Amino acid sequence: MEWIPTGGSPTGRRFARGCLAAGTLVLLTIADPFGDMTAWADGECLTALRNMTYPSEWTRSGQAPLVNGVYEEPAAPDSASKIVIRLTDSLAVGTIGDQTMAALVIATDPGGSGVFFDLYLVRQRENRWSVVDRARLGDRIRVNTIEVERELVGLDLTVHGPSDRVCCPTRRSRVHYALQGERLVKVNEPEEKTMSPIEGPVWAWHYTARIDVGRTAPTEPWHYTLRLGPDGQLNVRADCNRAGGRYRLEGSHLTLSVTHSTRAACPPESLDRQFLEDLAAGITWRLEAGNLHLGLTDGGTMVLTVANQ
Repeated sequence: MEWIPTGGSPTGRRFARGCLAAGTLVLLTIADPFGDMTAWADGECLTALRNMTYPSEWTRSGQAPLVNGVYEEPAAPDSASKIVIRLTDSLAVGTIGDQTMAALVIATDPGGSGVFFDLYLVRQRENRWSVVDRARLGDRIRVNTIEVERELVGLDLTVHGPSDRVCCPTRRSRVHYALQGERLVKVNEPEEKTMSPIEGPVWAWHYTARIDVGRTAPTEPWHYTLRLGPDGQLNVRADCNRAGGRYRLEGSHLTLSVTHSTRAACPPESLDRQFLEDLAAGITWRLEAGNLHLGLTDGGTMVLTVANQ
């Protein structure tokens, strides 16, 4: 989903994330967890989440039936102090195991000195939300961002360092939770994939050399380009046509799969078909003097250079 700039708090800019429900885009802002929640846009999914019953260790019934995002009850019989439980603005919607899930944070003020934050994961089935599990995040922390990506719930938090006062956490922490069975389990941060040096640049076709037929070279190399995106996406220009697909890198082995292409009729002298056939025949790669050499299944070599941008 796209992050959309919105108005922020006096301390700085905030961002919003889209929640799509029944065709309505709901903007969920990240702001003060006890701030004015009327700034949230209307939408069925948000309304449902703000009026659900959530399990809570702080209430006498063990449940917190929120109404417009808030639940209150006396901290003790005949006490003027109240337990206040609020759905914060920290919320993200995504897919885990092919199911629509919402990860949200609830803050509980039990009427004392602490404010305790919990992560809840809720599932949408047949337009109804139900709680899957929850995990404790801590007392008087700050939730900077929350996301559901790569089957994980990721949170950027500000927590207490060794010398921090309870009121004022300063240490940034990145945590991830996975759904294992029906339980939220804290896991290590997934390692970032190290990009290959051939991923990212736009490569222009210089020539293809074969022992039996010699060299085949385009007169306009920049009309024949290849780009390997960091997400496994393949983008190709074959003269007057554009193509795309997927690729896989395993060490020095490379598999290029063109899955879709335009079908414009290029001029008779075009090498568009030859270019696509050569790409499909690539099985190995190496860099030599800054050029990309693709080894082909028939023993030929396809050479590409970084295109002028």
